[in-house]
Amino acid sequence: MIFGYMRISTQKEKQTTDRQRITLEQYAAENKFKFDEIIDERISGTIKAENRPRYNELKSRLRKDDILIITDVDRLGRNADDVIMEFKKLKADGIRVIALDTPYLNEWEKIQDSSIYNMIADIFITLKAHIGQQEREKTVSRISQGLAAAREKGKKLGRPKAELPSNFIREYKKFKDGIYGDISARAFAKTLGIGRSTLYKYINIFEGQ
Repeated sequence: MIFGYMRISTQKEKQTTDRQRITLEQYAAENKFKFDEIIDERISGTIKAENRPRYNELKSRLRKDDILIITDVDRLGRNADDVIMEFKKLKADGIRVIALDTPYLNEWEKIQDSSIYNMIADIFITLKAHIGQQEREKTVSRISQGLAAAREKGKKLGRPKAELPSNFIREYKKFKDGIYGDISARAFAKTLGIGRSTLYKYINIFEGQ
């Protein structure tokens, strides 16, 4: 059987699957076959493949030698790792994936030959994994460069320090110097008009600074 799968993001309410459906149907017409069914799903691209209801319903119906066609290979998962994992699972189950945006994986005649398909699939998995690793390394590099640039400009990184009320610093110094006399922390907090837990929080901040 031949299935199509379309996914659009829930973040884009005006987006429809029309473009994907037209692309899939054109591919079918060009290669003289008909889909047994085209499944569509509206779900965020940040959701892993294993947590997509319609996609998992489709996978439960797929059998060995079935063909799954998608317009973009990234429809299979939320990131490169997820796509590779899903692709490997489908390949292991004997299901052939045609991704219309991916060279060689979109050639109908080649996909029909299992030996050629397996070779193309293995190459795709290797390249996708390599590209994913490159993207991760680029992301880490960009973050590191951004932090270094911020440090050079004198920006303080991390969470900003909590500010203390100016009157607390003044009165706490008096408290420590004994100007308030022999009073408890509770009484001192009451004098400042704050709770005891707030007093201890302020003291920790002050002593830390």
